Amino acid sequence: MDIQPGTYSTGDWIVHAHHGVGQVKGIEKKVLDGEKKLFFKVKTFDGVYWLSVVRTDVEYIRPITSEHQIKRALTMIRKPPEELPKEHNMRNKVVIEALKDSSLYAKARMIRDLNGKQQESRLNFTEEDAFLKMKKQLLNEWSVVENLDREVLEEKLEKALETSIGKLPEAA
Repeated sequence: MDIQPGTYSTGDWIVHAHHGVGQVKGIEKKVLDGEKKLFFKVKTFDGVYWLSVVRTDVEYIRPITSEHQIKRALTMIRKPPEELPKEHNMRNKVVIEALKDSSLYAKARMIRDLNGKQQESRLNFTEEDAFLKMKKQLLNEWSVVENLDREVLEEKLEKALETSIGKLPEAA
């Protein structure tokens, strides 16, 4: 079982749409469906998961971002929030799609837009859960990229969200 070129190495940081940021800790053989297969062992802030060495090109996995991309995401968060669909089921569908998307920008937009909705009305369970999860994932990735304490970054994120809300048009 050869590992394909261009895959990850021990020590690499990657981002999984569901698990968030994690570091490749090594390669292990595991038995799956009666066959021995190779998996990357990935340690996240909350636990460990295994990623098949032959399935690293999937859309829900990406390399960790750069400082420049973090800055672009924060710029996006500072902009006025966009309105989410009014209809509950359509809104939940949009939120769930953003959760599945590994893109930093998709998560930044959704954080901003859910924060904006939260200013108008209470978030439902799906929205609140997604909002907290995406904020946590963004903060974890940001802390790895810039090697800074999450609490410091959380304050910066909250200031960016306040800036976004400050750009909302006044209610008539």
